[in-house]
Amino acid sequence: MKKRLVGLAAVYMFFPAMLLAQPTGKKQLVGVWAVKEAPVEQSQSPLLSLAMFGGDGSFTAGVGYKALPPIPVVQDVATEVGPGYGRWAATGDKGFRLTFYAVMRKAGEGAGFQRVQETLVLSDSGDEYTGHAQVDFLDADWNVVFSTTSEEKATRLETPMPATLSAQPAERKGVWEDKIEQIEQGAPPILGLILSREDGTWSEDKGTPPSPAKGVAYEQYSPGYGRLVKTGDREYRLVFYYVLLKAGLVNGFNRVQSNEVSPESGDEFTAQANWATFDANWNVLINGSGGATGTRLETPGQD
Repeated sequence: MKKRLVGLAAVYMFFPAMLLAQPTGKKQLVGVWAVKEAPVEQSQSPLLSLAMFGGDGSFTAGVGYKALPPIPVVQDVATEVGPGYGRWAATGDKGFRLTFYAVMRKAGEGAGFQRVQETLVLSDSGDEYTGHAQVDFLDADWNVVFSTTSEEKATRLETPMPATLSAQPAERKGVWEDKIEQIEQGAPPILGLILSREDGTWSEDKGTPPSPAKGVAYEQYSPGYGRLVKTGDREYRLVFYYVLLKAGLVNGFNRVQSNEVSPESGDEFTAQANWATFDANWNVLINGSGGATGTRLETPGQD
């Protein structure tokens, strides 16, 4: 998972029935995973995060925490870490290698990097994996200032998955502007950007945090990570997740389940969604529904 930080001991997390396994025959990491790991020297709460594995080998470590461990040589370089980006590849039937990188920041500016090199083992059921990582903290010149190892366990989250991982929703690939209805009557829509890939891997960044949820106090949230699949003629199903953060650490999750329809042009969509907010243990705190619209933005090669 997003080993974005550190941990010396594995921390195990049990998830409710909403976390469904994909078909066991796939033996694949494709999808969105909830990850839990222990912090360096137990100096913080257990670290929760999201990780997204794409069918093309791409990997995104959805920011699950921003605060870097209170280790002087690390803090001298940076105090926050951003999302991670990398690639994964199979090494056997249930073995995988993953390498990803993240920018570390101090006072809001890039000041260094984090490099994570992992070996992962998928469970027989295909709905969990365990991982061991080498985690390096580097300055702006890529000199290692601190290194550690980390163990983790991850559970696959429910997302729609086609029978094959081919370019099923290829007609939806590209960058999109979306406008999300707000709960408050008369409030302007929340604006966001979406990146939709040919293999169904999907991510979103909204410019405005949602209204505080009952029972969860938070200051910001991560981008959303999920999957989009085609369910009919110009009809699609999307499920995605993001984490809620306070003081740089995760203290809740959101899940959005959406049905979308595009006109014949294919450059717009309308969506009706159900959403739910969970605490850090995946207990439902509040839920609701809403709508959204999207418009494809101009980028090279989209015709």
